[in-house]
Amino acid sequence: MKATRRAGPSAPEEPPLRAELFSAEQMEQHGALLAALHRLAPRRGPDVLLARLTSNEVFLAATCDHLTDATAAGHRITPAAEWLLDNFHLVEEQIRAARRHLPKGYSRELPGLADGPSVGLPRVYDIALEAIAHGDGRVDPYGLRRFVAAYQTVAPLRLGELWAIPIMLRLAIIENLRRVAVRVAEGRADRDIAVVWAHKLEDVAATDPKNLILVLADMARSHPPMSTPFVSELARRLQGHGAALALPLTWIEQRLAESGLSIEQMVNSGTQQQAADQVSIANSIGSLRLLGTMDWRDFVEEMSHVEATLRTDPASAYAAMDFATRDRYRHVVEGLAKAGKLTEDAVAGQAVALAAGAATREGPAHRTAHVGFWLLEGGLPELEKRTGARPPPGARLRRWVGRRPLLWYLSAVASLTGLLAAGLVRDAQAQGVAGWTLAALGVLTLLATSHASVALVNWVTTWFTTPHLLPRMDYSKGIPPESRTLVVVPTMLTSAGNVGRLVEALEVRFLANRDASLHWGLVTDFRDAPQESLPDDAQLLDLLRERVEALNQQYADGRNDTFFLFHRPRRWNPREGVWMGHERKRGKLADLNALLREGNAGGFSLVEGAVAVLAGVRYVITLDTDTELPRDAARQLVGTMAHPLNRPVFDERSRRIREGYGILQPRVGVSLPGIIRSRYARLHGGEPGIDPYTRAVSDVYQDAFHEGSFIGKGIYDLEAFERAIQGRFPENRVLSHDLLEGCYARSGLISDVELYEDNPSRYDADVHRRHRWIRGDWQLVGWLLPWVGDADGRFRETGLSSLSRWKLFDNLRRSLVPATLTVLFLLSWGVLASAWLWTLTLLGILFLPPVLATLLDALRKPEEMRLDQHLAAATRTTARRLSQTAAAFVFLPHEAYLD
Repeated sequence: MKATRRAGPSAPEEPPLRAELFSAEQMEQHGALLAALHRLAPRRGPDVLLARLTSNEVFLAATCDHLTDATAAGHRITPAAEWLLDNFHLVEEQIRAARRHLPKGYSRELPGLADGPSVGLPRVYDIALEAIAHGDGRVDPYGLRRFVAAYQTVAPLRLGELWAIPIMLRLAIIENLRRVAVRVAEGRADRDIAVVWAHKLEDVAATDPKNLILVLADMARSHPPMSTPFVSELARRLQGHGAALALPLTWIEQRLAESGLSIEQMVNSGTQQQAADQVSIANSIGSLRLLGTMDWRDFVEEMSHVEATLRTDPASAYAAMDFATRDRYRHVVEGLAKAGKLTEDAVAGQAVALAAGAATREGPAHRTAHVGFWLLEGGLPELEKRTGARPPPGARLRRWVGRRPLLWYLSAVASLTGLLAAGLVRDAQAQGVAGWTLAALGVLTLLATSHASVALVNWVTTWFTTPHLLPRMDYSKGIPPESRTLVVVPTMLTSAGNVGRLVEALEVRFLANRDASLHWGLVTDFRDAPQESLPDDAQLLDLLRERVEALNQQYADGRNDTFFLFHRPRRWNPREGVWMGHERKRGKLADLNALLREGNAGGFSLVEGAVAVLAGVRYVITLDTDTELPRDAARQLVGTMAHPLNRPVFDERSRRIREGYGILQPRVGVSLPGIIRSRYARLHGGEPGIDPYTRAVSDVYQDAFHEGSFIGKGIYDLEAFERAIQGRFPENRVLSHDLLEGCYARSGLISDVELYEDNPSRYDADVHRRHRWIRGDWQLVGWLLPWVGDADGRFRETGLSSLSRWKLFDNLRRSLVPATLTVLFLLSWGVLASAWLWTLTLLGILFLPPVLATLLDALRKPEEMRLDQHLAAATRTTARRLSQTAAAFVFLPHEAYLD
């Protein structure tokens, strides 16, 4: 009877086996030799890495299925097979990770080889194969660094290749596992054949010994593999089972003798091979685990020649930036090299040369002396010219539009508004509406349709722009003394419980952002009163002072220089007719700035803390009473503010910041406690907590105009802020000062830093808060004119940019939308004949913004999130937004009445 191999998976083509193990020194020598042997193909080869990965995955899975069947049948498996079975879950996980990080066409982006055993494959893949083969599946970080460094002494690798090394090593290890699995699978198949013949021989020897010779003849005619696994398994099963079964073993000995071998030699060879396979698989499994723990960011930066070049930045800022910012710089270099004629090293060298020239002309502190100016800012066209890079058509179009962004933006808004309003007015005119009635209806229609037009233009702008992330210094290990910062909370003292909550919140912020260069303070007023002092004022102030002293005793070793209290007395306000803190929050910050800049404490009746240390304060972080400052958020704010490209540049003529930023505003989200207080808070609060998938968000003003809007929570440069706003505002005339301060001091949005605060838990509190904001917005109407009164009562040029005027006007326009829509709904139902057309149009105006926002969210799926999770989140967000708009429609008459 003829025995056959069990049908099993077919192995991919076996690569050359490199059994020689190299030390770190030998790997270094081999790296330079390999670079000399590599010749790059003039064209990129086909994308074969995904095909190889799929083939290896199929083969490994089939091998493990075969081994599982053998184990279930009670057969012994080799130690290497046990390792493979026990750790196959890790192998599957790494294969999924490799597939996720190896998109279709990825290998075609990498330089391929023109000849050799890896012809057509990416160069970096062959490097990974060599590193794995000469370590028998083991990845030695030290040896790998020396290997890659030696290779680059002959042929520098591109940034994309360096970043590809982790995934290529993963693929090479999977390839090595497959290579060992080939031997394991073939050995298992040969052992299965041995098991079949051993059972037949044992059965015949036990039941019919005289026919043993016939079974042996059948086995000889089947030409069994005289491999080590077959011989070892058959010998193990037949030895020691009597003289009858010695005959097959004698026949095996005779067959092996023809090749100069023996059963004992074959068994010893098999044992050695099993041990080698076990070591190889163990090394490979351990290396797969190691790849997930290595910090590849450090590896790439250490190996990158581009990184080494950029670190010679004449402004000495590049090396001190955070990783994300450095990576953005390198991506620009990589893009310019692809679009131009120079290598990545040469592009980086040109950027440094331009910065060095600017440092010679303007000094090393000038923003043009920083290499980032030539990579991210206005110097990029000059760098493109020097490197011969031609941006793609889309980038050229965005740059052309970006030269006059406000013109294009307002033109689009005006055109859409005019078209929508014209259609509605024409319908009303067809119904017989004429004269002043038609003119009034036209004005109302323009206001209503502008709401939809602005939403649509904002949506399109957000779709075609990417979040404009601000560069940042790396202060994760501590804020340097030259960037000393004071974190303050302007607030009011109302009760003993209020005092306890203020101090507790200050302590929590401090514990989440501990740093020797951060100081913490409360800037307080008493509540408005009909007289200068109330009976409980002194008690409240003493209690607060004691609590601040206790914080200094606990956390500052009694030095009294970490926590501060700045309290102001009431002053008579003839306009309001009460005793109150002068100019409320704006006055608090003005008095604090005077103390920090000039040492003038005249605005305060009590200062608790050793204020001498505050003479070196450069930045101030201002927070609202309920604003939470997450862990290390203060360092991120200071690091962004201190970056050379963000440092404010004051324009003496217009008396405002023209480049950089005097204020930086982070994102503001809703805290978890604030959203669970009521159903209304849950409806209007958005998604609470931290979203790990959307750390950077789009903002039309920041992305399109590189300016944001200040809403009272953020960080400002003390000197630049005061220079920009000093003497700007008349007393008792400006309630909403935040927007104006952001316009003069040039506010920017840090979209990847988020603070948290509570939302109003009741409709009445929310609507009255918005009504207070609207009152403040209308107080700024005068700033739309060319001249406005200042703090001295003199008229002078407003000095605002066109964008700032649009922000002011847009706030006023939005405040009129509820009343406008309410009047138009009433007119459509009571005067106009086509009530359904007008009603549907007005509802469309209301619901267009949430629908567009939902569409944008649905189309922008984060890469890290699964599709089902993304769709579920988008559905929840859609339901919440539509519910918010429906509630706004219900409350529309009441809001119109308040406005």
